[in-house]
Amino acid sequence: MINGYENILTDLIKLLESSRRAAARSVNAIMTATYWEIGRRIVELEQGGEKRAEYGAAVIKRLSEDLTAKYSKGFSERNLELMRRFYLEWQISQTLSAESNKCRK
Repeated sequence: MINGYENILTDLIKLLESSRRAAARSVNAIMTATYWEIGRRIVELEQGGEKRAEYGAAVIKRLSEDLTAKYSKGFSERNLELMRRFYLEWQISQTLSAESNKCRK
Protein backbone atom coordinates (compact mmCIF):
# COMPACT_ATOMS: atom_id res chain seq x y z
CA MET A 1 0.00 0.00 0.00
CA ILE A 2 1.12 3.56 -0.73
CA ASN A 3 2.44 5.39 2.33
CA GLY A 4 -0.16 7.91 3.60
CA TYR A 5 -2.94 6.59 1.33
CA GLU A 6 -5.40 5.98 4.18
CA ASN A 7 -4.90 9.56 5.41
CA ILE A 8 -5.61 11.12 2.03
CA LEU A 9 -8.59 8.82 1.48
CA THR A 10 -10.06 9.80 4.85
CA ASP A 11 -9.46 13.50 4.13
CA LEU A 12 -11.09 13.26 0.70
CA ILE A 13 -14.13 11.48 2.12
CA LYS A 14 -14.52 14.22 4.75
CA LEU A 15 -14.15 16.90 2.09
CA LEU A 16 -16.76 15.30 -0.19
CA GLU A 17 -19.24 14.74 2.64
CA SER A 18 -18.82 18.31 3.87
CA SER A 19 -19.31 19.68 0.36
CA ARG A 20 -22.41 17.58 -0.19
CA ARG A 21 -23.94 18.81 3.07
CA ALA A 22 -23.18 22.42 2.10
CA ALA A 23 -24.74 21.89 -1.34
CA ALA A 24 -27.88 20.38 0.20
CA ARG A 25 -28.20 23.36 2.58
CA SER A 26 -27.83 25.77 -0.34
CA VAL A 27 -30.44 23.97 -2.42
CA ASN A 28 -32.84 23.91 0.55
CA ALA A 29 -32.38 27.65 1.10
CA ILE A 30 -32.98 28.41 -2.58
CA MET A 31 -36.07 26.19 -2.74
CA THR A 32 -37.48 27.77 0.43
CA ALA A 33 -37.00 31.25 -1.05
CA THR A 34 -38.56 30.11 -4.34
CA TYR A 35 -41.65 28.65 -2.62
CA TRP A 36 -42.04 31.85 -0.56
CA GLU A 37 -41.84 33.91 -3.78
CA ILE A 38 -44.41 31.68 -5.51
CA GLY A 39 -46.72 32.23 -2.53
CA ARG A 40 -46.17 36.01 -2.71
CA ARG A 41 -47.02 36.12 -6.40
CA ILE A 42 -50.17 34.05 -5.90
CA VAL A 43 -51.32 36.38 -3.10
CA GLU A 44 -50.61 39.47 -5.22
CA LEU A 45 -52.56 38.01 -8.15
CA GLU A 46 -55.49 37.23 -5.84
CA GLN A 47 -55.54 40.76 -4.42
CA GLY A 48 -56.03 42.15 -7.89
CA GLY A 49 -59.00 39.89 -8.47
CA GLU A 50 -62.28 38.99 -6.90
CA LYS A 51 -63.02 37.29 -3.59
CA ARG A 52 -60.32 34.89 -2.38
CA ALA A 53 -62.69 31.96 -1.87
CA GLU A 54 -63.75 31.61 -5.50
CA TYR A 55 -61.15 33.43 -7.56
CA GLY A 56 -58.18 32.22 -5.50
CA ALA A 57 -59.20 28.58 -5.74
CA ALA A 58 -59.54 28.90 -9.51
CA VAL A 59 -56.10 30.52 -9.80
CA ILE A 60 -54.46 27.80 -7.71
CA LYS A 61 -56.23 25.05 -9.67
CA ARG A 62 -55.11 26.45 -13.02
CA LEU A 63 -51.55 27.11 -11.83
CA SER A 64 -51.39 23.55 -10.51
CA GLU A 65 -52.49 22.12 -13.85
CA ASP A 66 -50.08 24.24 -15.89
CA LEU A 67 -47.05 23.85 -13.62
CA THR A 68 -47.63 20.11 -13.24
CA ALA A 69 -47.85 19.76 -17.02
CA LYS A 70 -44.49 21.53 -17.36
CA TYR A 71 -42.59 20.19 -14.31
CA SER A 72 -44.45 16.93 -13.62
CA LYS A 73 -44.64 17.03 -9.82
CA GLY A 74 -44.43 19.28 -6.78
CA PHE A 75 -47.15 21.72 -7.78
CA SER A 76 -50.38 20.13 -6.61
CA GLU A 77 -53.17 22.45 -5.52
CA ARG A 78 -52.34 21.56 -1.92
CA ASN A 79 -48.65 22.45 -2.37
CA LEU A 80 -49.49 25.77 -4.02
CA GLU A 81 -51.91 26.57 -1.20
CA LEU A 82 -49.14 25.77 1.31
CA MET A 83 -46.78 28.12 -0.55
CA ARG A 84 -49.44 30.81 -0.41
CA ARG A 85 -49.90 30.28 3.32
CA PHE A 86 -46.12 30.21 3.84
CA TYR A 87 -45.88 33.68 2.34
CA LEU A 88 -48.80 34.99 4.41
CA GLU A 89 -47.36 33.62 7.66
CA TRP A 90 -43.75 34.67 7.03
CA GLN A 91 -43.95 38.03 5.27
CA ILE A 92 -40.58 39.76 5.22
CA SER A 93 -40.46 43.44 6.12
CA GLN A 94 -39.03 45.64 3.43
CA THR A 95 -36.43 47.06 5.80
CA LEU A 96 -35.19 46.49 9.29
CA SER A 97 -36.25 50.02 10.17
CA ALA A 98 -39.84 49.13 9.27
CA GLU A 99 -39.65 46.24 11.72
CA SER A 100 -38.14 48.39 14.48
CA ASN A 101 -40.84 51.03 13.92
CA LYS A 102 -43.48 48.35 14.58
CA CYS A 103 -41.82 47.51 17.88
CA ARG A 104 -41.86 51.15 19.02
CA LYS A 105 -45.64 51.48 18.62
